[in-house]
Amino acid sequence: MTILNKFFGKSGQQSTEEQIKHLGFEISTCPETCDDCTSKFPKSLSFEESDKLWQSTKPYGLHLNVSTGRTDWPHDATGTSGTLSHAVASWASKHGDTPIGTIKVTCSSFASDEMFTDEDYITEQTGDVLVLPYFLWIKGLKVSEVDKVLTKLVSILSSTDHDKLQVSDIQAQIPQIIPDVNKAYILLCSHRTRDKRCGITAPIMKREMEMYLRELDLYRDMCDTSPGGVNVGFINHIGGHKYAANVIIYLKSSGRNIWLALCKPNNVRPIIDECILHGGKVWPDKVRLVQKFNPIEW
Repeated sequence: MTILNKFFGKSGQQSTEEQIKHLGFEISTCPETCDDCTSKFPKSLSFEESDKLWQSTKPYGLHLNVSTGRTDWPHDATGTSGTLSHAVASWASKHGDTPIGTIKVTCSSFASDEMFTDEDYITEQTGDVLVLPYFLWIKGLKVSEVDKVLTKLVSILSSTDHDKLQVSDIQAQIPQIIPDVNKAYILLCSHRTRDKRCGITAPIMKREMEMYLRELDLYRDMCDTSPGGVNVGFINHIGGHKYAANVIIYLKSSGRNIWLALCKPNNVRPIIDECILHGGKVWPDKVRLVQKFNPIEW
């Protein structure tokens, strides 16, 4: 055992708190609940409150969010052949593990004007993809371009020294790329077709988050492109419905990715204060996953 620990570490003997600290994250010393919040989930909902959350989901390196303007999707959200989300998911399954890590693909509630005016957007032959944790948008991506564009993007992101990575250099090879101006994204699973708990809890969490973000002058939606804000969006099934509400956070300036679970409305203000405003502080009993990527400067 001593020899194994020498080569593989002692993570199995470390507490969750120690493992989180080892990954470069601070533990919050503030309460994880806010007594001023009066919103609650319906009593009819049940959650796996006793389950261990830490490491209940696997690390990944790239998260592709296909904008759909919806808050719910078919059971297999990316399963409709011929659509952009299906093309992106198919590309990801073929490419598997990349030099920058495995790929997660989700549909999101994010929308653009083209979704209501452009026939190719309406029929999902064309769309926009948010690339996290790189805070990049691929705008107007056509189904026929998916393989070429995503393969090229992964090649650029994995072969360029991060300190030398410039958005202008990426745009020179992929003109559809534009940098995202937000400081953070908060993603909530709202996939009611898969599990009603997510369909019920996500809108409540989003409302509470946006109310507080407005107080802080940090609220942003897809119509507000003022820099430095926080955008809250819905995504489809990401695993762990029994842990609703799942909350995935991306921070641009620190490169931190935080995945919290079993979150409730009275956790909203502490989450925004500690996880976003104070650079990624967390509570061990709420964390499923933390990852630290290189900070983005554009």
